[in-house]
Amino acid sequence: MSRRWGLAALFALSFAAAACGATQMRVAAIDDMERARGGADTQEGARLAPELYARAEQERRISLDAHAHGDDVAATLHAQRALGAYEHALIVARLARAQTELADAQKALADASAEAQQVEASRAGLERQVQDLEGRLRLARDRLMPAGSDAATGDREGARLVAARSMATEARLLCDAAQLVAGDAAGLGDANDALAKLDDRFAKRPHPAPIDDAARARAQCLDVLTRVRRAAGDDAGASDALLSELSAAGGWDPVRDERGVVVTLHEAFHGPALAPDAAKKLADLGRVAAAHPGFAVQLVVHDATAPAPKDTTDAKRADAATQALVAAGAPAARLKSETAGNREPIVDPSDAKARARNERLDVVFVATGGSAAAGTAPSPAPVSK
Repeated sequence: MSRRWGLAALFALSFAAAACGATQMRVAAIDDMERARGGADTQEGARLAPELYARAEQERRISLDAHAHGDDVAATLHAQRALGAYEHALIVARLARAQTELADAQKALADASAEAQQVEASRAGLERQVQDLEGRLRLARDRLMPAGSDAATGDREGARLVAARSMATEARLLCDAAQLVAGDAAGLGDANDALAKLDDRFAKRPHPAPIDDAARARAQCLDVLTRVRRAAGDDAGASDALLSELSAAGGWDPVRDERGVVVTLHEAFHGPALAPDAAKKLADLGRVAAAHPGFAVQLVVHDATAPAPKDTTDAKRADAATQALVAAGAPAARLKSETAGNREPIVDPSDAKARARNERLDVVFVATGGSAAAGTAPSPAPVSK
């Protein structure tokens, strides 16, 4: 009986020992692996780096299987491999996310730059519209001039006559510029008829001076030029660009007026012939005209004193200047010369010391619209002084 109880006790002890041996110990590497797997970032790795995530899952299964069979060394090894694979997938996912964010930022920058360019283009268009409206406003004001000026006597009447002649000359130059833009400009014939009548009145030394008629004639010619440019698709930016180019070259002192860009040469003639320095400058300006086919050229010869009735000096000067420009490449078909005598002074003609500056040659680049800013070659740098 005692023997049988001894065997039973032995079996009980053996079973308890086996049960104690089967109790699994916790493995720290597996705990780290499971925490990494359960993180939100790891799920992003599963989405953006599926191959690396699958490798980590495979290592995890091997680790758990080894642990279940009591091989904690292998379980630890594979858990560490799985943890590394999870972290690798996470890094790749973060890199992919960063690249996506960079691409989005670059696209946003490109969109913002394009929008800024559109805003700048819109601003430039609005500025041109403002300039056009200002020009129309000036024309409207000219047209609304009083029907007649108050009577004047003595020196004041003489000054009015000088001013009337000057405005009539400006009117003729504006009409000629319109003819360079379009020979059949609407309203040009009527404007020239009005100027011819003014010339007849000036020839008789009118009293009172026709200053109001001269002002209206100027406004009429300016209106013709403005309308014909608008019809041709005038681009004010072309004149601005040419003005900037000549200003940057130095030595020219260009200005803008209603016709276009004006370069004035002083002491340009020796008698009817060109002075050597003026010939060099005209050669440079002829090359500028050739490089900017969107502009016609108007030459205007001015005197310090009124020429004699049959004096042909001014006409010869105009021919010499024309030949110099054409020889340098300016298209003859788009070039017109004028003689203004002493009717458009820039200093007081009665000042004997200063009036010599009234003798000059104006080279006017008349913007013709349409292709004025397009298809032009770079002009040579005009450097003659």
